[in-house]
Amino acid sequence: MTWNLLGHEMAIEYLKQHSLPEKTRHAYLITGPEGVGKRTLALAFIKALNCTQPPEPGEFCGECVTCRQIDAQTFPDLTVLAPEPGKDLRIEQIRTMQQTLALAPYQSRFRIVMILNFHHATASASNALLKSLEEPPSRAILILTADAAESLLPTIASRCEVLRLRPQPVEMAAEGLNKRFGIAPELARRYAHLTSGRIGAAVRLESDPQSLNTYEEALDLLEELLPAKQRERLNSLDGLIKSKSGPREVAAMLVPAWLTWWRDCMMLNAGADVPLVNLNRQTQIAKVAGQVSGSTLKELLESHEAALGQIESYVNARLLLENLVLNLPKVQGI
Repeated sequence: MTWNLLGHEMAIEYLKQHSLPEKTRHAYLITGPEGVGKRTLALAFIKALNCTQPPEPGEFCGECVTCRQIDAQTFPDLTVLAPEPGKDLRIEQIRTMQQTLALAPYQSRFRIVMILNFHHATASASNALLKSLEEPPSRAILILTADAAESLLPTIASRCEVLRLRPQPVEMAAEGLNKRFGIAPELARRYAHLTSGRIGAAVRLESDPQSLNTYEEALDLLEELLPAKQRERLNSLDGLIKSKSGPREVAAMLVPAWLTWWRDCMMLNAGADVPLVNLNRQTQIAKVAGQVSGSTLKELLESHEAALGQIESYVNARLLLENLVLNLPKVQGI
């Protein structure tokens, strides 16, 4: 069997080779945007390293007790670390992991630690991990995931085998979602566009229809705000905040969706030959792109990207949203 992944052929072939005893290294870093398949690829590699009934070298059966335990993250020689929701990975978590890593494997060749989203580690946690990378136990493997190698300390990335994952071309992603996951062709195409070819993110949309509804509501609001007066904009925002659990929840709902809208506007404005994310709103986006200058669109993208990075910090979320809303261009006829 294959590793049952869509795309990432070069990364899969690389890790298949590294699953052989003479090729295995002590640390790997898998990077790429959220939902691109980093965790799925890491778990497949761990299964290839430990499967008790591999059909051939570098493969795994997916059915043996070990493979099932790894999928469920209950394998005794596997430790999984991740930041708690809304928080950074802490030094205490790294130190506890290091104690585990020092122990001999229980039933396999290696004791493996998978650390997810390491770009959310504190500086002290990053520095603590360096010790395990500089002086790794002989029968231990560290697998990190992050959005980009550049988000980590250079001393960490340089001590890992780095694999960079990229989204699939939209049409290829749509075909894969249809054939592999049985998603209806039109819906698969829509998911592929909305996630820019990130298979994991697309599958999550399929499994959680409410998240897609929330996304569309965010874009509906943006279309309502663009022709509105400043006071009307603030009143609409205030009403939404009162209907939710607070401004931080609203910011997490609006900013990522609005960012995709302005990205699409920029692409149309520049005449770029790339697929739109919000394909079902192409008419509205084209009208906005025709009324707003390229420099303004660039400023809007930058302000939304900055806001996205501030959502998880202690920034005043209401003030952040009011600033975005008041600085939207006024557009008619959408």
